[in-house]
Amino acid sequence: MMGRTLAAAAAVVVVLLLCFSSGVRGEGSDDVKESLFKFLVTLAGGGDVGEATAQALGWNKSTDPCPGATGNGSVSKWGEQIVCFNNGDPNAGKIKYIDLQSQNLNGTIDASLLCVARALRRVNLQNNSLTGGLPAGISACSGLPYLFLDHNRLSGSLPSSLGQLRRLRVLDVSRNDFSGELPDSLRQLPNLVRFAANNNHFDGTIPDFNLPNYLSFNVSSNNLTGPIPKKLGIIDMSSFADNAAGMCGKPLFPECPAPPGAGKDGESKSKKTRKILMYLGYILLGLVIVGFVVYKLCSRKRKNKLGKKGRGGGKEIFDSSTDPTTTASKSAYSLPASSERSATAAGGAPSVSLVVLRRSGTASVTSAAAAAAAKDLRFEDLLKSPAELLGRGRYGSSYKVVVPGGAALAVKRIKDASVTDDEFRQRMERVARARHPAVLPPLAFYCAAQEKLVVYEFQSSGSLHRQLHGSIESSQAPLDWPARLHIAAKVADGMAFMHSAMRGHGASSYSSSSNSSSSDSAAAAEGAVAHGALKTSNILFTAGMEPCISEYGVIAPPLAPGAGGSSRSSGLRADVRAFGVLLLELLTGKATAAQGDGAELARWVTSVIQEEWTAEVFDRALLSRDAVVNEQRMVRLLQVAMRCVDAAPGEAPPTMREVAGMVNAIRDEDDRSHSAEA
Repeated sequence: MMGRTLAAAAAVVVVLLLCFSSGVRGEGSDDVKESLFKFLVTLAGGGDVGEATAQALGWNKSTDPCPGATGNGSVSKWGEQIVCFNNGDPNAGKIKYIDLQSQNLNGTIDASLLCVARALRRVNLQNNSLTGGLPAGISACSGLPYLFLDHNRLSGSLPSSLGQLRRLRVLDVSRNDFSGELPDSLRQLPNLVRFAANNNHFDGTIPDFNLPNYLSFNVSSNNLTGPIPKKLGIIDMSSFADNAAGMCGKPLFPECPAPPGAGKDGESKSKKTRKILMYLGYILLGLVIVGFVVYKLCSRKRKNKLGKKGRGGGKEIFDSSTDPTTTASKSAYSLPASSERSATAAGGAPSVSLVVLRRSGTASVTSAAAAAAAKDLRFEDLLKSPAELLGRGRYGSSYKVVVPGGAALAVKRIKDASVTDDEFRQRMERVARARHPAVLPPLAFYCAAQEKLVVYEFQSSGSLHRQLHGSIESSQAPLDWPARLHIAAKVADGMAFMHSAMRGHGASSYSSSSNSSSSDSAAAAEGAVAHGALKTSNILFTAGMEPCISEYGVIAPPLAPGAGGSSRSSGLRADVRAFGVLLLELLTGKATAAQGDGAELARWVTSVIQEEWTAEVFDRALLSRDAVVNEQRMVRLLQVAMRCVDAAPGEAPPTMREVAGMVNAIRDEDDRSHSAEA
């Protein structure tokens, strides 16, 4: 009895060992090889044609595609379209990637044949002519993180069973003939970070994806309607472009209309509450208007009394927004009044008048007309002249002001009480002395306790931000690779020069180094000055479409003289990081968050690089022409950007001078390459 029991136990052990050995043989079992071979035959159209295609690619069901036990690692016996797990990996001997892109396949997808390879991590079938649909059986590939089906002729609706692929990170079904509604199950996938369904025929509404978790999302060029997801993250308007007219939802589209009310009389409790609140609002608004009118009448009487007493014997300086003789002639509105300038308008003397920075030399990008207008500019001219709001930012607002004589100036208004008048004056004078063709110089400035104004020549060609991220309806052609590389090099040169000049390590003028020793030593004594707010909206274009850096030193406080090296260079290091983010915007075409520091964009780029899909980082406009020729230099510039944003552990962050050298080396190589081609 005991002998029979031991024999039975031994038999069970033998069976288990056989099963285990079969499992570790990976894809060498006959059923797996047969299924994958048939999968390719089906993709190629089936029959003799399909088998001929499989054999031409090297797929042979009589051989093991991943002989992991032989030490060949990722080398597959079935050709370069198959990548196997390396030796030492728990999945050694199994297929990791199947890459059949651009193989002229015109058959269908049979998921039941594909999913027998349980360890698959990526399936790439893009840029073929596959027909039919995506079968619901794809859910059997439960461990699949990456699925690329774009640029085919697939049709039908996406199966809701995609929601069972819990490890799915990237799903690209763009540029097919899919239709129907987007499955709601997709938004429940915990790891999905990239979803592309653009250029199909999807209709209905967009599920409420949690887009802040997404690195890329595109449902443009479909027939979708209704609201966009409430939380967008880094996703911009282009992700929803060219859909049906019913697309709505802030902040990208008009607010969606409220659903029709229930009830026979149409007066629900919520509607009645809203009406009551609305009427109360009208009443409060009326009271505010009446109070304002009374206040203005009293103020006018007080001013008349002061005028009769003969107060303010000099020329009167006033805010044109309160002057009835000038408001009628305005094309927009005047510079808003601060409390200090309101006091000035009432007859008080300003604490500090407008300081005009008289300039000489030819290195400046300022035109003669603007320089002449600034030379005779008075503070009251700014206040009286028509002003147009250009934009508001975290640190202040910008205005276009047309002064007497017709010259257009840009006025930056900063609210900053942390910097004293003397500090601000010294900083602006130093920035004005350090002249470089790629840096827009200040023409004049005004500073008081609660606000500062800096005057520049207005640049009508717009900013780099508008060039990169302008309206999707714009007919303006996107910047190509040579233009973006030129911009990067010019900005790097300008920033490197300013960092050197603002630390007393370089000449005060780009065109000449004579008589600079005294100014250099003074700059070193005063401490370094960084830009403080370098971003694409502060890179403007001259009339000749040359980039120039605006608002240098307007925000950043000067670092304390005599401070330690780390304290002295912190502002300059922040500039280097900001330049790295600017490079990322040039390369990816993606905008940073309105009030952010580019951290989200940097994380997205890092994530894509870690997934070994570096080419997916670059803006499509860059890859449309000369992609093979330029991509290597794009990768090098991307590496420079990542060094600026986040230096490797143990590696010192580069200086702007070092960064400029690296960028110019790439540009020189690019110029030589294009010269050789010509």
